[in-house]
Amino acid sequence: MLIPNSDKPDYKFKYPFRLINNMKTLVVYYSRTGNTKMIAETISKSLNCDIEEIVDKEKRGGILGYLKSGYQASRSKLSTIEDPKHDLSQYELLIIGTPVWAGKMSVPVRTYLHQNMDRIPILACFCTAGGSGIEGTINSIGEYTNITPIESFGLSSSDIKSGSYKAVVEKFVQDVS
Repeated sequence: MLIPNSDKPDYKFKYPFRLINNMKTLVVYYSRTGNTKMIAETISKSLNCDIEEIVDKEKRGGILGYLKSGYQASRSKLSTIEDPKHDLSQYELLIIGTPVWAGKMSVPVRTYLHQNMDRIPILACFCTAGGSGIEGTINSIGEYTNITPIESFGLSSSDIKSGSYKAVVEKFVQDVS
């Protein structure tokens, strides 16, 4: 089934229609605290698809790691990440997950997208945040890749702690499958 992408923001569409049903899907995520990882694993399990964690070679633990991460994100810096285990060109849908850092996508996710820009298929995304910046982060992923995500959502840490994220994730999974 083909569904027009007419309800999405006005940047270039890699595909004028989104393809639904049985797309080979890869969920890729970075998580510093575990929230994004939990959501990525839930999506991957629900879609029965491959999953890949972005492994950053920089140490980001503790308060200094938190401050450094926010600073680097605010400056749109790149990092050094381990080589991916999955070949993105073998997939039809990439679901990318990132925490929000200083109102932006995380540095490891920016690096992954930068390194795989020419291999990104149809795109969907999600983010997790301890505070604000969800909408801007979702929009920045589309702007950075120049691909309009077919679906997206964001969750606050309170949504995750309360369990209210489940309905949002279920709807997302339904919409991309």
